[in-house]
Amino acid sequence: MMHIHLFRNARRWDSCLIPIDDTTFGMILQFKVHLVRVEPNTRFFMGETYATGNGILHDTYGRFNLDRWANTEWEDYKRDFVSVVQRHWSDKFILDPNKPWYPPRRDEARNAATIQCGLSIQLVDSAAQAHQTFRIIHPQETNFRSYVDEPGRTGLFTHLDLESHWNDRQTRIGSETHSVSFLQTTVNHEFGHTLGLEHVNGTGNSDSHYGVTLSERENQMGMGGLLTPRHARPWITRLRNHLVPQTHYDTTVSFRARVASPQLIEYWDNDWRPATTPAS
Repeated sequence: MMHIHLFRNARRWDSCLIPIDDTTFGMILQFKVHLVRVEPNTRFFMGETYATGNGILHDTYGRFNLDRWANTEWEDYKRDFVSVVQRHWSDKFILDPNKPWYPPRRDEARNAATIQCGLSIQLVDSAAQAHQTFRIIHPQETNFRSYVDEPGRTGLFTHLDLESHWNDRQTRIGSETHSVSFLQTTVNHEFGHTLGLEHVNGTGNSDSHYGVTLSERENQMGMGGLLTPRHARPWITRLRNHLVPQTHYDTTVSFRARVASPQLIEYWDNDWRPATTPAS
């Protein structure tokens, strides 16, 4: 019988794999997150991004003027950060096994128990307690490019990143190129990087890395918000820490992801025209 570790700890996140009933498990990736309130007088250095306490943030893409956070605005941001990320990433995937693997009791036959993928975030008060530390700025400008340093378990976001925004991009649709507007919530895209996911077309920040075709552009790791089975890879990879094969049969068990529920279409083709009806 497969040996099951219920709880696992790690530097990037903790996880638990718990039976819900005889045919269903829940696997939750558990993040302890420290959100750092960056004020105009805050000093910090993150590679080429830094602030010296004079109200100016220096970055690869320019200089940005920092505003102060109102106390209520900061508390709202912390609360909304948790709800926005969990709502988008938690309970969105189901892992189906290729064969029966789990006997609920020792005297029973194996069944093909499925695994529901969850995600939880707990805010903590210090980087020492945290898996991930994110600095949050309040720039006057709206063109700051938020980012995650996944190996360093850090990131830099703005006060606007919890809201959905439209982005217009030239996008290939069939044999034509159209102007398409894509709706995306920046923090959900960046949290995908925290999970270890790359852009839809691989590592890099050129326009093509965010997709070329419509199906690529609308991807969560492109310009849009569409989740696909590929985005469940962090949960599938994590399973190796929870399920320890005991027999050769166990080593042949694998899991395949599917998206748990329908999703909204979050793009608009600005160049779409209704098909013309041939004259009779």
